[in-house]
Amino acid sequence: MTIPRRRLLQSLPLLSLVAAKPRNSGGTVTTTDLVLNCDTATAPALTRAADRFHEAVGVRVRIFPTSPGLLIPQLARKVQNDLLFTQGTIMEAAAAAGLIAGEAAGAWRNRLVLAARSGMGEAALKGRIAVPDPTPAADVDGPEVIRALHLGERAILGVLDTDEVAFLLDRGEAEAGLLHASDLPHRPSLEAVRPVPDEVAPPLAYRVAVTTLARRPDPQAFVDFLLSAPGRAALSAQGLEAAA
Repeated sequence: MTIPRRRLLQSLPLLSLVAAKPRNSGGTVTTTDLVLNCDTATAPALTRAADRFHEAVGVRVRIFPTSPGLLIPQLARKVQNDLLFTQGTIMEAAAAAGLIAGEAAGAWRNRLVLAARSGMGEAALKGRIAVPDPTPAADVDGPEVIRALHLGERAILGVLDTDEVAFLLDRGEAEAGLLHASDLPHRPSLEAVRPVPDEVAPPLAYRVAVTTLARRPDPQAFVDFLLSAPGRAALSAQGLEAAA
């Protein structure tokens, strides 16, 4: 059975709720696996970092990507969660809502790029350009970025998020698309053809924190790993740059 992409996205909070609460008959948590919620754009990079962390200490971190606009509503439902990795503005709102334990840590940047199928180069920018529409599911106003780059509007294809942009590029239904740098390393069929200048769209900035919903042992250990040299290297290899 094929699950529509939008329905899958909408179901992610429920999947997190189910997968994050293994309990024994007494109602206590019986796993040391950590649960981390994050923006969809950062999930591949965090999955790679979680793999390195598991190799080092034997503890798994389950990554649950969620549309940025749904992160706080999801956590407000008291879904079992240990860690949050998200944009600074969302992290501040989560802290104001009493969802963050202590201080957020770290600083990572995710740049925007114009991408195309490998080998097409900048000629792809003369064709159809897929971009995320400005909705709660997206973290960028794609049409506005394209206008600021003076690439025209007649060939803009608005979609849900950058996952769908990449989907259209792979299928040949768009020649170019607006993606995050973190969308590319795990998609060898695509390549960046032009970076988006910071003055047009600054890189998205992320932080990480332990949440007040944490019930598993030592979630701070994964925060410390992300801040370490191996953790920074794992994220950088997947497009998330450590900010100075």
